[in-house]
Amino acid sequence: MPKALYGLIGYPALHSKSPRMQNAAMENLNIDAMYKAFEFAPTKMDEEIKKLKLRNIQGFNVTMPYKKAIINYLDEVDPIAAKLQSVNTVKRINGKWVGTSTDGAGFWHTIKNDPKKVVLIGTGGAARAIIASKPDNIELKVFNRNSQRFSGHAQQMQELFGIELKKLSDIEQDLGDTDLIINATNAGMRDNESVLSQENFLQAKSSCHVIDIIYRDFPTRFMENARNAGLTAENGLNMLIAQGVLSFQIWFGQTAPEQLMTEMVHN
Repeated sequence: MPKALYGLIGYPALHSKSPRMQNAAMENLNIDAMYKAFEFAPTKMDEEIKKLKLRNIQGFNVTMPYKKAIINYLDEVDPIAAKLQSVNTVKRINGKWVGTSTDGAGFWHTIKNDPKKVVLIGTGGAARAIIASKPDNIELKVFNRNSQRFSGHAQQMQELFGIELKKLSDIEQDLGDTDLIINATNAGMRDNESVLSQENFLQAKSSCHVIDIIYRDFPTRFMENARNAGLTAENGLNMLIAQGVLSFQIWFGQTAPEQLMTEMVHN
């Protein structure tokens, strides 16, 4: 019999470190399965999802830009995914595709310095997951660029979380006493854009930590701007590992080899 198929869908996806991490974990625990990246443009989504159903895929992760769009192809979503309108993990259960989100829990699992005040930039699937699962003792402020869709995003933030969405142009007044700044937009994923400048980061206190949930083999401009302002900054690799660990446990019902998965991603 062929190995059970698992994978990742996204655009881009072929750069992902998830296959290396998940395949190592499966091999380590003698699970007869394989994990592959499936990259396709949004115009191809219908036909590519049909192919995955025909291949009897047993579970998969979802990354940008499909975390919301995938819901239309699922049989069920759990309450957290329904609230967020975002799915990053799908499991085949009794012939049905069931979606959930491990993004938020995965993100906060990586935070070790116990921040009290946090600034988050973005309103997409990952941002909503981070907001929904934040610890109760954290004061979180959410910002987004002022576009034609700002009022719609603001209404959504109010309805989902009771949070007032602030305009990115007003962020400087909140940077001075913030412990953690998070970029949860896709700015910088495929370009050299940054939602904050070095001058913005200079307004932050020296102990402030910065996370760009995008991960690439080299720093994003957002991270460079933060480091040039004297702040510590990291990419989304640790979040990738943590949500991957949670996905693995959902698929296979056993504890994932987190240390091995970490080594596979960082090496």
